[in-house]
Amino acid sequence: MWTRLDVRWEFLTGLSAGVPADPELQRKWLEARKPARRPPDSKSIDEIAAEVMGTTPVELREDASLHIFQRHQGHLVVGMRTIRAHIKDVARVLSMLYVGKIEKEKSFAVKVANAVYYPPELYYVPILNQAGTLLTEPTGRRDKAIHVMTAMGPRSALKTMEYVTDAVLEFPLTLLTQPDRTVEGRVVPGKMVVSEADLRTIFTYGGTHGYGPERSDGEGRYAFSVTQKEG
Repeated sequence: MWTRLDVRWEFLTGLSAGVPADPELQRKWLEARKPARRPPDSKSIDEIAAEVMGTTPVELREDASLHIFQRHQGHLVVGMRTIRAHIKDVARVLSMLYVGKIEKEKSFAVKVANAVYYPPELYYVPILNQAGTLLTEPTGRRDKAIHVMTAMGPRSALKTMEYVTDAVLEFPLTLLTQPDRTVEGRVVPGKMVVSEADLRTIFTYGGTHGYGPERSDGEGRYAFSVTQKEG
């Protein structure tokens, strides 16, 4: 039913953090991003908020302007769900502007949303350097001025973000694959609903579009490789 592909992203520009360090802001951040309808068997906002706070170092929680990478077992990580969200977002764009839709067939975006998954036990993806070493600290922090509209009119503030240069992410994906068929006595292997070539198209666009926050500043751009897992 599933074909495993191993994916590697090598970031060409900085990878910026996007999780507020302040627990109060974390909840507002999660509320703003929750889907209109909660998927079955998914975690509640309370559960996710507790998980995010549990991966936020205590010493960083007091800085209301700071955005951080989550920490898991002492290492910098990103949530695998954010990678799948990136894949689905890119598929929607390609479905509208590049692939098109064949009459009476499911759109490319629908196929990707229902046929590209990751192993259920995989929750965090560690951030690596080019040598494959797990990172315990970001490369540094950078400040960015932001402008918001409030009830009192426009206001400016300073946002501080952790970032990593030359970052690498490695993760598996499982693609829904049709069963083998027997045609005139010959076994014909089943096809992936979303092919490896389709996945490469997603990452070709996604690598230019960028993953993570600060894409408007050119952050999060990556080169990729895709390898099919044998057996």
